[in-house]
Amino acid sequence: MFGKKFASVWLGILGLVWLTNCAVQARVGEYPNQKAMTGKSRSEILACAGLPTKERKEGDFTLLQYYREAPILEESQPIGKGSVSTIRHGCWTTVVLEEDRVVDIRYRFVPPSFDASNDCEEIFASCLQ
Repeated sequence: MFGKKFASVWLGILGLVWLTNCAVQARVGEYPNQKAMTGKSRSEILACAGLPTKERKEGDFTLLQYYREAPILEESQPIGKGSVSTIRHGCWTTVVLEEDRVVDIRYRFVPPSFDASNDCEEIFASCLQ
């Protein structure tokens, strides 16, 4: 009797640990397109990335925020004769400008546990052509 309860509790704890590990934030690093934008002017960014979703001033800095969501087809994986839906994901990108020049670009994945770096990088893909 005690053994079954202990095993059930232990399996419950292992399940919670497993779920917690699944919710760990994806690592946001430095990416080629992100790095290539450093030093570009505001007008260069607007010309290739388009108008931002949001724009605001914070002291001496101007922040341009972009959002890109993954295409619908990327969110389903073919399995046999059907497909399985995957996580809806995207990326918020903040371009930090000082004196009209890019000094930093920050990526934030949505959801945080999903590596959406390809969506982030796609925002600036036309800037490198």
